[in-house]
Amino acid sequence: MKEGLRTSSIETLDDVVNIYKGVAGLGSEELDYRYGLSGQLREFLVAVVSKKGNDSLDDKAIIDWKKKISEFIKKNEEISPYEDLPASERSILNDISAYLEKDDRESVGRKMVELSGMIKARNYDLMRIRNVNKFAIPLSVIGVVLTVIFGILALS
Repeated sequence: MKEGLRTSSIETLDDVVNIYKGVAGLGSEELDYRYGLSGQLREFLVAVVSKKGNDSLDDKAIIDWKKKISEFIKKNEEISPYEDLPASERSILNDISAYLEKDDRESVGRKMVELSGMIKARNYDLMRIRNVNKFAIPLSVIGVVLTVIFGILALS
């Protein structure tokens, strides 16, 4: 990526996608790469701005690269705005967006009910996990304390 930006051979998001797929070993059938791509571009942006390994870059080049990388991230997230969500929620939101473009209110309503059910299920799971943790953490602390006490008693 660094060499491609230095030589101006990376000009479009498609160039970045091709490089990312090549480095990550992804095939053309892989569709869930957008979130990973945005993450890698953000990491690269941090490295460029903080000049990690880029001591040879002048300030103008850093600013140009920063603008270009930021634009790549923006375009990537415009193409797939829900990429960082779990697959099921992402699918529903993509469907809702498509139905809104077609002005299909009935289908949007159906998908909203479906999304509501998923949110309720996840909330139920979260509450159940929190209740389990209420008891698990104190029990583990008690277990550690008793282990230390019995360890000391065994030594003496």
